[in-house]
Amino acid sequence: MASVTGLGVPKIKLKEKLVLYYLSATFVIMFFVGFAVLNAIKSLSINTIEQQLIGQSDLAELYISQIHTLQNEGSGELSEETAQYVIGKLGLVFGNIRLYDNNLRLLATSKDTEIGITDAENTEILSAAAKGDYAYLVRNSTAYFASPITFEGNTICILEFIYPMSLLESLISGVANILFIGAFIFAVLMTLISIYIASKLTKPINKLAAAANNYANRIFTPVEIKGSDEISLLSRSFNAMGIQLQDYIQRQKQFVSNVSHELRTPLTAIKGYSELLADEIGDRPDLKKAVFHLKNESDRLAKLVEEVLTLSRLEKGREEFHLDRLNLSDLIKDTTEKMLLRAQKYEIKIVSDIKPEVYVRGDKEKLVQVIVNLLDNAFKYSPPGSTVRVSLYKEKDEAILTVADQGIGIPEEDRLKVFDRFYRAENAHSISGTGLGLSIVKHIVDAHSGSIELTEGVEGGTAAIVRLPAED
Repeated sequence: MASVTGLGVPKIKLKEKLVLYYLSATFVIMFFVGFAVLNAIKSLSINTIEQQLIGQSDLAELYISQIHTLQNEGSGELSEETAQYVIGKLGLVFGNIRLYDNNLRLLATSKDTEIGITDAENTEILSAAAKGDYAYLVRNSTAYFASPITFEGNTICILEFIYPMSLLESLISGVANILFIGAFIFAVLMTLISIYIASKLTKPINKLAAAANNYANRIFTPVEIKGSDEISLLSRSFNAMGIQLQDYIQRQKQFVSNVSHELRTPLTAIKGYSELLADEIGDRPDLKKAVFHLKNESDRLAKLVEEVLTLSRLEKGREEFHLDRLNLSDLIKDTTEKMLLRAQKYEIKIVSDIKPEVYVRGDKEKLVQVIVNLLDNAFKYSPPGSTVRVSLYKEKDEAILTVADQGIGIPEEDRLKVFDRFYRAENAHSISGTGLGLSIVKHIVDAHSGSIELTEGVEGGTAAIVRLPAED
């Protein structure tokens, strides 16, 4: 039977699409979750550092206020000497700190190094602190935190912490590495899980697709999918449809076979009476013409009936095959010679290239029928004056017979369908034929464990290639 060619194979299968969708969703979720986690850790760490610096500034304010009371009693600002003393003590505890007066002039520093921000940026946070509030700025992995130091309601100086955030960066880097490793492991697991889930989901769909392809080829094999979901219900409906189609096709074939049997008897009578009339009508041209057409049409109808019955027997496996060792080379030569008169009728030239001593195991009469049908098709669908080439050769363990014409050809989409009974290509409707010959040929070739295909010929037209198991 012909197979479906229009369906094709999808570029991306459903299973691959499902895996791709799962992984895409996984990567998008992991990206946003990782981004949110890193931002949350960074924000939490900065808040923690901020609270830590606020606590340290409170302790520093308490200490500076006490020293200011002892050394600068009655003064509204911290003296430079006191600042130098205080910075020496606090620097041991808090690291890199600076003290400024209310005019933002540097009074003392625990470390004589350049700060990592511009003067304008430093002035901005110091000015904010001078107004009585905390202020900080993060630049180049360093936090600059400014806090006012008050005494009896007056700001006596501004304390600036220069806090390295390398620990925070190490923490974030470590968390990022952990998230990356975790994401990689999770992605691998999700890939495996996605493949497993996609396989489970697509397995019954693939079964249905294979069953649909079999149904298109008239192979009504039931599909078994267990369960109670929608796909299982679809499979049961599919099987029921297959049973109905199979029954319909069998009834159709049986009907055609029965009608053909019933037509045999009246056709025999019509042929007999037409021959009798031909002998009795004398010299009347009009009656001779009528009887001539009557006989031709009854012969054509008888041939159609015989082909239908032959095909019916072949499809049901009731046709008997008598397999013997045959010289296929001689068989093709003899048959081709017998077809010369028919070729001349169509003004066709036959060119043969038949290698000698090619043997097969087959039914002589059935293989003659194959050769005759292929040659007859080549003659009918070729223009007058063209050439039909017949070749036979042995390749490994196959005998390969080719019948190539220069005719109208067969459209690619019809090359498999023409093996169906009564099917004719779109470009062949204007030429008389039953649409049964190639179907009979295919059944005979299949019964010989061979194959047949139709391709475009080298010189245009159609090339029918028959492959049969060869014998030594």
